Amino acid sequence: MKKLFSLFLSLAFILSCGFSTASAKTYELKIQTSLATSSMYFKTLERLKKNIEELSQGQIKVELFADGAIVKGFEIFDAVSEGLVNGGMSWTHWASGKHPAGTLFSAPIGGLGYGLDQMAQLSWMFEGEGLKLLNEYYQNILKLDMMSWPVLPMGPECFGWFNKKYTSHTEINKLTFRAPPGVPAEAFKAMGMPVVSMAGGDIIPAAQRGAIDAAEWIAPGEDIVMGFPEIWKHYYLQGLHQAISIGDVYINKTWFEALPKHLQAAINVAMKACVTDQLLNGIKVNSQALEKMVREDGVVIEETPADYYPAFMKAARTVIAKYAKDPFFKKVHDSQIAWAKLTVPFQVRSNGLYYMMGKTAMDEGIITDYK
Repeated sequence: MKKLFSLFLSLAFILSCGFSTASAKTYELKIQTSLATSSMYFKTLERLKKNIEELSQGQIKVELFADGAIVKGFEIFDAVSEGLVNGGMSWTHWASGKHPAGTLFSAPIGGLGYGLDQMAQLSWMFEGEGLKLLNEYYQNILKLDMMSWPVLPMGPECFGWFNKKYTSHTEINKLTFRAPPGVPAEAFKAMGMPVVSMAGGDIIPAAQRGAIDAAEWIAPGEDIVMGFPEIWKHYYLQGLHQAISIGDVYINKTWFEALPKHLQAAINVAMKACVTDQLLNGIKVNSQALEKMVREDGVVIEETPADYYPAFMKAARTVIAKYAKDPFFKKVHDSQIAWAKLTVPFQVRSNGLYYMMGKTAMDEGIITDYK
């Protein structure tokens, strides 16, 4: 009898849980992205969508929109804040026109000129002051009703595409080069490089009519989709202008804070999982693309000239110092420099180990380079 009563209680509990979940209030999260559906990063956001929906047990329904479907890329910040959509995806350095500190969060040029790498930047975000300062930037400095999560690590972005092998940055400085707008372009100009900025879709036509000599975009997985191997054959992988590049997902703050605590927790967990998804998937997609470009498209992988690194990092420090007169910019910058001083000595040694492991395997012929 006791067993029967216990079984009845268990069944009642299961049914009540099922009834509770089925009758719980549901919420819609519409995320306007700055990405085409063909982008690897859009595919990572599809994983984020799935994780949020599953962790919330269906209480949150997520809808993703491709670039420009509801609003244009540069309108996403205001659209999320005003509730036109309650979610968005963009890059904080796109907001640097509103306040220059934006570039420090998603694209601090040359690792600030202090050697900060992307993994250490992510560590600063989630284990240091970064996430707190990022939301202070949007909510207190830009006065937007919005929360931000840095979830799409895209770096290191490649130096770019060129028409031949170059042995020094002084040779490269003579080329008209497509660079990202804003602070990265300022650093190139400080090095003496004549750079121009244009949208991604304008790069190939500009190259075809001779308006530019070289260009950068993102990394192999995205560059191959853009068609760069059809224009240039010399690919320089090591770049400093966006050695750190991180895309963010935004949610309207009022909407998020109105959610039950367990649904807020589900979103927070899914956002952090998205970082891992992108890091792991990025290795696969970029490796597959680079192999195809070399073996099928005749692309040659070149080493970035050694004198480029100190020249760019010096230029980065010069450009950043100009903006550090602003109190909030300085506050963020000081926090990052402190993190760099803590992490760079360790990261240099651990990253150096992985480099030597791979190089040794390639030198011994155990791993063959793409040919």
